[in-house]
Amino acid sequence: MRNLLKSEFRKVIYTKSFYGYLVGAIFLALLASFPAAYSIHALKSQLNGASLMDPQLVAGVYGKAISGYLFTMILGIALIGNEYQSGQIVSTFLATPQRLKVLCAKLVVAACAGIFIMVISTLVGFGGAYLGLSQYPHAKAGLTIFLNLLLAAVISGAVISIMGVAIGALIRNVKVAQVGAIIWLFVVEKLIVVFWATGGKFLPSGLIVGMLNVHIDLKSNESFLNISTTNFFGVGASIALMLAYATVFASIGSWITLRRDVD
Repeated sequence: MRNLLKSEFRKVIYTKSFYGYLVGAIFLALLASFPAAYSIHALKSQLNGASLMDPQLVAGVYGKAISGYLFTMILGIALIGNEYQSGQIVSTFLATPQRLKVLCAKLVVAACAGIFIMVISTLVGFGGAYLGLSQYPHAKAGLTIFLNLLLAAVISGAVISIMGVAIGALIRNVKVAQVGAIIWLFVVEKLIVVFWATGGKFLPSGLIVGMLNVHIDLKSNESFLNISTTNFFGVGASIALMLAYATVFASIGSWITLRRDVD
């Protein structure tokens, strides 16, 4: 198993795409976190309660630093999907006939790589949020925000990468799987979390907000623009549900890998 893990780690760190995913995650984290404080300040006349005097809104600004998780799913998809698409998976299974061992190694490596990407991008994003908030000296944040952010980065990096591996095993066209993941995570899921909090709190994006322990309730003159996370799960429940996602998707990936023929 040790040699298998080493082999999978080499496949990750010796490919340029891994560093591309890292740069992409950092870019998204900065893009979301740096202007967040200014956006809230600019919209305070349209959203009742939108003030950087509110510690929860300040926590929400720092929470934008975790936005790079999209690239951990793309990484997970590529980790197994590229091998299926290129046919390299055949030689991998010939070298290690126990397919479950191969998948376990890929899941472990994907989780570790996802954690690395998320921790680095989140720290950079946190710096971006800090710079953005430096223009508003009344905006204060405590140590808890930073600790929750790091915890959410680690859990989301591992879980969403594992989900990516399962999706890559299910959909063998890497581009289709990755584009689908981008549309779901970056568009559909975010819209559900913002506009349908009751259902959105069960989705990974909603659970990440729960791990950050951010409870915001902003009202607008237009009801469809209301933003509320007050009924989202707490830190413990959000972590438990994220781990449940990891377990379910890892089981799906195992079932598919063990039963599907390879070309």
